[in-house]
Formats: sequence, C-alpha cells, structure tokens
Amino acid sequence: MLPDANNLTTVLGPLTGTGSRMLTVPASRSMSLTVGCIGTGVVEVRGLLAGAELCKDASVGRGVFGGWYWAHLAVRPGEHIKLHVLADTKTIWDIRVDGLPLRCKDDVCTS
Repeated sequence: MLPDANNLTTVLGPLTGTGSRMLTVPASRSMSLTVGCIGTGVVEVRGLLAGAELCKDASVGRGVFGGWYWAHLAVRPGEHIKLHVLADTKTIWDIRVDGLPLRCKDDVCTS
C-alpha cells in the first residue's frame, strides 16, 4: 500500500480482512481512506469516510486500490468515528485510515 499522498499519519492499519466488519477510528479534521481488494464484487466503506472499490480476481493480475481524501471534516477533538466495511466473505480487503497527528497535553488530545 502506498504512503498517504497528503502526509497524514496512519491511525488504522493497514488492516486486512474478509467479509463485513465495523471499525472505529480516532477522527481528525483532515483524513484519508485507502482501500484495496482481491476477489469478486465490491468492497464498500460507509460512514463519515466512505468509498467503494470494484475488486479483481488475483488469478487475472494484482488487486486494485482506491483512495479518498477529506480536508475539512466537522469533528470534535477526541471524537471517534465508525466505519462499516461491506464485502463478500471470499473477498480479501486491505484498509488504511490516515489523519492529522494528535497533540496531547494534560490528557486532552486535539488534531
């Protein structure tokens, strides 16, 4: 998986899985989502960060990757967001979520 093009820090992943799954990640004002998959069908991510990628069978070549970037999310410091990954049980996916690094002082963290 390529590094984030917007110089954001990885907050989740890369995480590999199959089938559908719920993920929780720390939020920041700027975030990106990178998704890759091998198999049939589509891997879809729903939530504040969302995207979908049409998968390709590994026997016909490499998997596919897609990425999305959000520069101005309306989130509060310390907030966590849920992402719902939807995929067929035979589809292998990789997900990485990047965001602004958190700055913490006296147990209060901000992005």
